[in-house]
Amino acid sequence: MKLQYRILVLDDDPNTLSGIVELLRDANYQVTGAATYDGAKGLLALSPYDLFITDVRLRGFNGLNLVRQSSSDYPDMAIIIITGFDEPMMEIEAGRYRAEFLRKPVDPGELLAVVERCVSAVRRQRRWRRKRVLGGFGVSINGCPAAVVDVSYGGLRLEVPNAGGVPETFDVEVAGIGLRLAVDTVWAKVSDDGQTVVCGASLSTDATPSARTWRAIVDRLTA
Repeated sequence: MKLQYRILVLDDDPNTLSGIVELLRDANYQVTGAATYDGAKGLLALSPYDLFITDVRLRGFNGLNLVRQSSSDYPDMAIIIITGFDEPMMEIEAGRYRAEFLRKPVDPGELLAVVERCVSAVRRQRRWRRKRVLGGFGVSINGCPAAVVDVSYGGLRLEVPNAGGVPETFDVEVAGIGLRLAVDTVWAKVSDDGQTVVCGASLSTDATPSARTWRAIVDRLTA
């Protein structure tokens, strides 16, 4: 199971906001809607998204200000700017931030195509870089001991005793800190001596407090 792309949508028109959010959720994206500039700003301060979709005119605020800040804070985050006003320079301004530009009313098919193009680019730019863990560290899988041998933001590689295979989904508990991660098996291989299984696992979601804690742990590990 692949991690869903995380998308933040900012629009102060409730009908437009709900329509975009529903459309993208139906396309299997993980979508958060924000109806105010300050609301979106607060969400972006908590964690990055793969894609930020924003209107320009927001009841006294300019969505481009948030685009500028977001581009600085999260240079890998894709951006789509939308507007219902005739603003000839806006498309040029969007280009300054490598953002896609759409006019309202937004065509659903066109929006889905642009979103797919944006997140595909994010995927190419932001492959999870793995870090080798010298000596490994202990975890438990559904209560059984295992060792982590390398890590990334999106998952980990484990060595587990060969006791009948690795389940498709399971929980990993990091010893000593009470961190529990839900993961999905991506691949598994039995060692030459048949005693252990080495498997690669991805986080089932990257939007939970546990996933954010995991990324902090990965940052602190020496590459």
